Amino acid sequence: MRLTRGKFYKIILFFIILLLLTIYITNLNLTLYETEEKYENLHKKFESLHSFFNKFYNISYPINYFLKFYDQYDKLPIIYIITPTNNRVETQLADLTRVRNTLWLGPKIVWILIEDSSLKTRKISSFLNDSKLKFVHLCEETPKDMRIQSSEKSWSKPRGVWQRNKGIQWLRENANWLDHNGVVFFADDDNTYDIRLFEEMRYTKTVSVWPVAFVGELMYERPICKNNKVIGWFRSWGDKRPFPMDMAGFAVNLKLLLAHPSASFSNLVQRGMQESHLLSHLVSINELEPKAKNCTKIFVWHTNTKKILRFGEKRLKQLNLSYDKYILSQV
Repeated sequence: MRLTRGKFYKIILFFIILLLLTIYITNLNLTLYETEEKYENLHKKFESLHSFFNKFYNISYPINYFLKFYDQYDKLPIIYIITPTNNRVETQLADLTRVRNTLWLGPKIVWILIEDSSLKTRKISSFLNDSKLKFVHLCEETPKDMRIQSSEKSWSKPRGVWQRNKGIQWLRENANWLDHNGVVFFADDDNTYDIRLFEEMRYTKTVSVWPVAFVGELMYERPICKNNKVIGWFRSWGDKRPFPMDMAGFAVNLKLLLAHPSASFSNLVQRGMQESHLLSHLVSINELEPKAKNCTKIFVWHTNTKKILRFGEKRLKQLNLSYDKYILSQV
């Protein structure tokens, strides 16, 4: 059969169209494959981003908390925190670590830590240096006749009096270069503090006050307030106390403290009168500044660390085992 020129061109055109269609389908498959690959890569990136935000969420609060002070950082009054410490129940480092972790989150804080010792110990010096906080390390030993013996009640003698007075003495001796708009807070080493407490006290003009949990044989004690003034006290004992509150329940303006050289603590006052002895030199009840939503919010707990049970050490000797001195020094 003779192939005409017209049929020949039609066949050639058919194969050209078939070739172009094949190329198009191949490119389409490649495009779909690339699109799918791009989608998978994009999906992985979104998963990675989602994972990042999940992790960031866990650390975002302390970062955001600190950043909110960034613009006003230079104008923030400094908080001077006076903490007496000793190793009476062998949990000193554990207690101080909990306090340190809270102070890490707050801006413009100076930690004045006073050891109940005749000399500064290497353990506490290392702890403070590692903390990277702004600190002052002091020591003041409690007289032997005023030390609480194992057979005595924990409240039978005043604790931390000499150490707190040492901290106050340091403030007075270094007053020329301190921030006189700052605030002084007496923080025990075994209490638990909400970071928000420090911002409540930062702008104290006289003496600021707030509730404290787990004190006075109650779930909490607090000043009773009306129209942003203290008018009474929620407490169960100590009717003769002018200021029936815990040491962790107030902060003092530094300028006010420096203006009253006789304001200090005393080992001669009755039980529960340490706070009142100091504050009576500084303010009247009408001059107190209620904080923490008119003294209705709890930002500090008077927690107490129990003595560590060590009966197992007898068993260690029987097993010919002993503590590692390096590890023990970190406890």
